[in-house]
Amino acid sequence: MPTTVKSLSKRAIDLLLRAMEARSTSLQASALRQVSPQATDKLLKAKLLVPNGHVPVVVGMDDYEDEPMEATWSAELRSYGYYDSVGRWITVTDQDIAACRVDYGLALAKALVAFERAGPSCPTTLHADLIWDVGTIKLAGAKAPVPVWFARRLGDPGTWAQLEALIARKPPQEIRIILTSTAGGRIPETSQKRNHIINVADVASDPTKLAISPQILGARVFPGQAQRRFPIDHSENCGFVWLRGEKLTFGGDKRRRLLQLLFGAYWSDNSSVLRVAVVLEEAGYSGQVNTLKKAFGRRDDWRRFIRYDDGNCWIEP
Repeated sequence: MPTTVKSLSKRAIDLLLRAMEARSTSLQASALRQVSPQATDKLLKAKLLVPNGHVPVVVGMDDYEDEPMEATWSAELRSYGYYDSVGRWITVTDQDIAACRVDYGLALAKALVAFERAGPSCPTTLHADLIWDVGTIKLAGAKAPVPVWFARRLGDPGTWAQLEALIARKPPQEIRIILTSTAGGRIPETSQKRNHIINVADVASDPTKLAISPQILGARVFPGQAQRRFPIDHSENCGFVWLRGEKLTFGGDKRRRLLQLLFGAYWSDNSSVLRVAVVLEEAGYSGQVNTLKKAFGRRDDWRRFIRYDDGNCWIEP
């Protein structure tokens, strides 16, 4: 049966991008929970944020002032803590100073899940904790696979200078996409126009997901060019189906009507699963054509995107 990608929430995506923009890669989980406890817990559950030791700094609560205090480990008491202004030991729980970090490998894999991607399973560091090479993706309109980088904190002049130096030393053959957590309004303009620097949220398929839409990204990189949905799209009458960029042609009114019914269910918000018998009848086939195999005849390329089981059928590219 078809599977669905679980959504996070817009708040969780926003918090993740804020975490990516933080100066340090090690973040105090309690500080993130002050921003949004539910979003923090969702990111931890999704493993987009992972444990990363401790950040041993707390706010010391004295009678007259609140100030940052360094929490130290007491071997005798087997706990973190600090001495207040009168010399009392104040115990700090692990939860108060537990740190986490963004799992960039997982986050970028989720962002590019809709693309055919080549490259290492983990991003390659180009500049420590700031710029990574993610590999290449296939993008409609590009003559060859498109290299993809990810960069964070591009509003910082030092980081921007590092990025500009890198893209000058490593110019792309055609184009390069540089994804970023930096908000679009804070990204400086580059003179090296073959590099397209794009905020992840600006090209997302849904504000509650990290997944980037190939259609939206393609329109940003190649404005004015007809964009097709990925991994699958079709003409209005379903005479043409584009499967991961490959064009398949389907003739016959009944066959095209069958595809229209299946794609109608695929794009709807309801269940994408239909009964085989109902689809064949509505497409106009006689009772003798009682299987999808008979409906499509000798060709079998339809099996690459149509699944069937227990009398049901659905699109699954």
